[in-house]
Amino acid sequence: MREISKQFDFKRREKEIYGLWEESGFFNPDNIKSAKRYCNILPPPNANGELHIGHASGYTVMDIFGRFERMNGKKVLLLPGKDHAGIQTQVVFERKLKEERNITRQMLGREKFYQECYGFCISRSDYMRSQEKRIGISADWSREKFTLDPDGLKTALETFVKMYKDGLVYKGHRIINWCSRCGTALSDVEVEHKEREGKLYCIKYPVKDSKEFVVVATTRPETMLGDTAVAVNPKDKRYLGFIGQTLILPLQNREIPVIADRRIDMEFGTGAVKITPAHDPLDWQIGKDHKLPEILVIDEKAEITLEGGRYAGLGVSEARVKIIADLAEQGLLEKEEALVNNVSVCERCKTVIEPLVSKQWFVKVDGEKYSLKKKTLELIKSGKVEVYPENFKKILIQWLGNLQDWCISRQIWWGPQFPVWYRGEETYVGLEAPKGNDWIQDENTFDTWFSSGQWPYTTLGYPKGKDYKNFYPTDTMITGRDLLFFWAARMLMLGRYRTGKTPFRNLYFTGLVRDKEGHKFSKSRGNGIDPLEIIEKFGADALRLSLVMDIAPGQDSRLFEEKIESFRNFVTKLWNIFRYCEQSDAEFALVEKISKRDLKTLADKWIVSQLEGVVKKVSEHMKDKNISLAQDALRKFTWDSFADWYLEINKLEKNSKVLGYVLDRILKLWHPFTPFVTEEIYGILNSDGNVLMMAKWPKSEKKFIDAKAQADFSDLQDLVAKIRNIRANYHIDPTELLDGYANADIGKEIVGKLARVRIGAGEGKKNMVQVSTRLRTLRLDIAKSIDVEREIALIRKEIVNLENLIAKNEGMLKNKKFIIGAPAGIILSAKNRLEEYREKIKIQKELEKNLSRL
Repeated sequence: MREISKQFDFKRREKEIYGLWEESGFFNPDNIKSAKRYCNILPPPNANGELHIGHASGYTVMDIFGRFERMNGKKVLLLPGKDHAGIQTQVVFERKLKEERNITRQMLGREKFYQECYGFCISRSDYMRSQEKRIGISADWSREKFTLDPDGLKTALETFVKMYKDGLVYKGHRIINWCSRCGTALSDVEVEHKEREGKLYCIKYPVKDSKEFVVVATTRPETMLGDTAVAVNPKDKRYLGFIGQTLILPLQNREIPVIADRRIDMEFGTGAVKITPAHDPLDWQIGKDHKLPEILVIDEKAEITLEGGRYAGLGVSEARVKIIADLAEQGLLEKEEALVNNVSVCERCKTVIEPLVSKQWFVKVDGEKYSLKKKTLELIKSGKVEVYPENFKKILIQWLGNLQDWCISRQIWWGPQFPVWYRGEETYVGLEAPKGNDWIQDENTFDTWFSSGQWPYTTLGYPKGKDYKNFYPTDTMITGRDLLFFWAARMLMLGRYRTGKTPFRNLYFTGLVRDKEGHKFSKSRGNGIDPLEIIEKFGADALRLSLVMDIAPGQDSRLFEEKIESFRNFVTKLWNIFRYCEQSDAEFALVEKISKRDLKTLADKWIVSQLEGVVKKVSEHMKDKNISLAQDALRKFTWDSFADWYLEINKLEKNSKVLGYVLDRILKLWHPFTPFVTEEIYGILNSDGNVLMMAKWPKSEKKFIDAKAQADFSDLQDLVAKIRNIRANYHIDPTELLDGYANADIGKEIVGKLARVRIGAGEGKKNMVQVSTRLRTLRLDIAKSIDVEREIALIRKEIVNLENLIAKNEGMLKNKKFIIGAPAGIILSAKNRLEEYREKIKIQKELEKNLSRL
C-alpha cells in the first residue's frame, strides 16, 4: 500500500498541477472536440497592477463556471486580457520616472513616453499573469489580449468613426469631472467620494430694491462668483413670495433671479440653493432647463478666472478664505456650521475634483438615427440578457433611463489618440491621417471605458475572426457590482450598436469583498488582504471556497483569516476522506459505474441514493448560476452524509466498490470549486493519465434514487441521534458503553457502534428509558450511569427557570403598550424566544418523566 501524506502539500503541488493543466492543452478550446461552446471574456485588469482580493473573487467565479461547462463537454474559452488603464497607468508611470530617473513625461516627449509606458505595461502584465494563475483560472493564455493590441484597437477606433458618421459622438461644452493635478477630464468611475470635515456657510443674498435677504446655504462659497440664479422648491411656503424676484449677487454685484425647481431639497440648509451651472452637475442641468448663462469662475488649474473679479488668480482654497472674510466684513455671512460631507476626489492622486464646463468629446446616448440607450433597454427588458441577481435588472433599467451623454476624451498621453484632425475650420475623422498639409491631430486620448466597453467583440476578432464566428455572442460576463453601470452598460450599448447582437447572454455580478467588520479593503485603512500571501499560507482551494461559499450573486461578503482557515480545514477533510478510502482496501480504485447488485446493505442504498440526489441538485444550481446553493448541498453531503455516517459504517460493512463510486463522483462535483486538491487525488487514484479537468460531469442516475432506503436509514439516524442526546442531557460519558434491549432488528451493529450501545434481545430490566422512532424502539439502561436524584433536581431547577421566562415573555406580549410602542423586530424576537422556551420546557419535562421511571 502506497504512502499518502497526512495533508495535501499545496505549497509544492499547486504550481505543478497548474503546469499539468497547461501542458494538457485543454485551456485552449481548439483542442476540445465538441459542437457545443461556452465563452466568457474575462474583465481586463489594469496591466500595471497587482492581483487583489477583488480580482481573486471574480476569477474564482469565472473559473468555476468555466470548469463546470468544460466538464459538461463544451469547448470552453475563458479569454484573458489586460487594460491599459489610461489615467491610472500614466500617474503610476510618471511617478516611476520621477523617482527612478528624475524626469517628466514632457522631457521624454509624447512618442517616447508612449513607447516606454507600453513596455512598462507589458512587463507588468507578465507579472500579473503569473499571479492570476495562482488562483487556478483555466484561461487560454495563448489568446490573451491587451486593449492596445493593434487589431483590437483598430476595431475600437472604427467604432468611433462609425459613431461620428451616425451622429453618436460630438465635441461640445458640458459639465465634466476635472482633476487639476492630472490635468484631465475623468469618468465617474475614476472619482472616489470621501467623507471629510467641512463647513456649511449661510450667506445673505440681498433682494433688489429691498431690505430683505434670501439666505443661501453652500459648502463651496468660492463658486458663488459664478452664480446665475438662486433656486427654491415650488412647494416651499417660506419662499413663495420670492419666486421671480431679483437678487444682488454678493461680491459680484450682479443681478440674478430667484427660480422655482422641484429638484431642490427643502431639507438641505436653508432650502434656498445657489445655482452655478458651470460648476455643479445638477446646477448645470437646472441651468439648461431654465436657460441660465454659464459663467466659468474656476479654471483647469483650480484657480479663479478673470470672471471672478478681484479674486482672479487665487487658488480655490485661498479664494474661499478671502471670500468668507469679505462676506463677514460686509455683514452678509449669517453663520457657518461644521459638517461632514462627501467630497469627490481623483481615484489616483486624491486631488479634489472640480466639476466644470469644458469642451470635450461626448457619446450621444440618445441620437436621432440610433439610440444607444433605447436599444440597450430593449435588450434587457426583452430578456435577451439574463441578469444575476435579478433585482439588479431593475437598477440597470432605471440607470439607463436616466443616462446622460458620456465624456470620452482625456487630456493625457497614455492611450489611443483620437482619429480626428483639424485644419482651420475643417474637421476630418478617419483611421488614417487626411492627405494634404497643415492638418493637426486632436491631442485627446480615449477614455479607457470606451475601448474596454467594446471588449467582448474586439477580443474575438470582429467582424471576420474565427473566434467571433464561433463564440459571439458570448455566454456569460462576470464583473463586480461596483461596475454595474460604468462597464456593463457600456458593453451592452456598444456591443448592440456595433454587432447588432447582445455581447453576452448572461450578466453575473459579484459583490464586494469586505473585512471582518464589514469595511471595504483599502490602503488607508490598512486592512488589505494579499491573495498571494493567503494562497501561500492556506492554499488556493481554501481561498476560492472562502470567496464564494454561502454568497449569493451580487451579495457582499466578509473575508478574514479565520474564515479562510476553516475552509483550509475542509480541504483537509476532503484529503482525509481520500486517505481513508485509499487505505481501506489494497485494491481500492475509483469506480465510474455500478449496478444495483453492488448495493449490499441499507447504508449502501442510502448513500448512493443521497449521492444521486445531490448530483441532480448541484447541476441544477450551477445551471441557475447559484454557486452558493450548489456548494452548500455538496458540502452537506460530503461532510455530513458521507464522512460522518457512511465512512463510519463502512468500517463495519466494507464495500470498496460503493466507496470508489461515491468518491469518484464527489471529486468531479468538487473540481470546479477546489480544482487543485481534487486533481491531485484523481491523479493518484487514476492510472490512465487523464486530467480530472476533462472528466465528464456526473449525471444523476434515477434508478439509484431509493425513497424507501432513505426513509429507513433516516429513521436509523434518528435513533442514534436520540441516544446521543440522552447521553448529553443526562451527562453520561460519551465513551461509556451502555446496555440496550430490542425485540426486532434495529440495525444492531450500526447503532451499537455509532451510539456506543451493547444491544441484547428481549425486554431487559424494568425501569429503563425507552427510545423510539417511527420504525424502531430500544430500551436503554442508564440507571447505573447517572445520579438519578441529582439529575432530577437539575431538571426541575431548569423547568422552574423556563417557567419564569415563559411567564415574563407572555406578560410582555399581552401588554398593549409594548405591542403598540415596540419595533416589529423586537416583538418578533420576543415571540421567537417564547416558542424556544416552550420547546425547551417540553424536552425537560420529558427528561424528568424518563427519570421518574428508573
